[in-house]
Amino acid sequence: MKTLMIAEDLTALGQISLANALGVLQAQSVRPAMLPTALLSTQSEGFGTPVALSTEEWLEIALAQWLDMGEEFAGILIGYVGQTALIDKLSVIIDHFALPVTVIDPVMGDRGSLYPGLDEDYVVAVRQLCQKATVITPNWTELCLLAGYDPTSECTQELLDTMVEQLRQEGISARVIVTGILGQGTSSTAYQAENDDQFNWLMAPRIPGHFYGTGDLFSAILASQLVKDVPFERAIQVAHEGLRLAIVQTAPFDEDQRRYGLQLSHLLAYLTSFEA
Repeated sequence: MKTLMIAEDLTALGQISLANALGVLQAQSVRPAMLPTALLSTQSEGFGTPVALSTEEWLEIALAQWLDMGEEFAGILIGYVGQTALIDKLSVIIDHFALPVTVIDPVMGDRGSLYPGLDEDYVVAVRQLCQKATVITPNWTELCLLAGYDPTSECTQELLDTMVEQLRQEGISARVIVTGILGQGTSSTAYQAENDDQFNWLMAPRIPGHFYGTGDLFSAILASQLVKDVPFERAIQVAHEGLRLAIVQTAPFDEDQRRYGLQLSHLLAYLTSFEA
């Protein structure tokens, strides 16, 4: 069984970030090695300001124990961090392990704006961290922020290509997967083809409303597939379809219930079917 190190927040209430990633990893027979970047009472959207507990000191001690044990890792996934100082420490961890699967989900904004409590210095730190990734999975807002563009910009193929070229100039060589691109009645994932920077597109019917935790879920599925040596394009297809199943299952719930995260049982059955 492969082990995936996963560094992102642990939200105590609902199915967001690490809470939904655990089931996803287990359904794919991937062992999680969790480095919670913060313990939050709730997610940062829809509940007011969460109560936060720093895990920075614990994280260092836990990692030191794993190293003493000789634990081996097949890959690392980094999601929401929330602190610039902790981003610097995660950068050192990436350099130490130099793992062939290093997926960074630059979680910092959505729907045209930064998440509460984050600023331009944080964007700069995330941009520098992405220089160490093999794959990055921003949503459209986050791609704009990484490339230094207006996050309310409308998605076009020309602008997508231009921003990726800007990332290359910023020293980000990772393969780019852009999630949650909204169009006329569609929600799409754009990803770079195997051997060049040309983008392929996966589209699904757009379901009205906002769904929390979609980026976390996509990156957890993707990273799990990649550490199992699933071909890149197939891994994206599985993540795209799995996310679609979770959104369809969650769609009948009202906004108040959606704040707690996505419904996962249909997705988990889908992922488990590959393990039978």
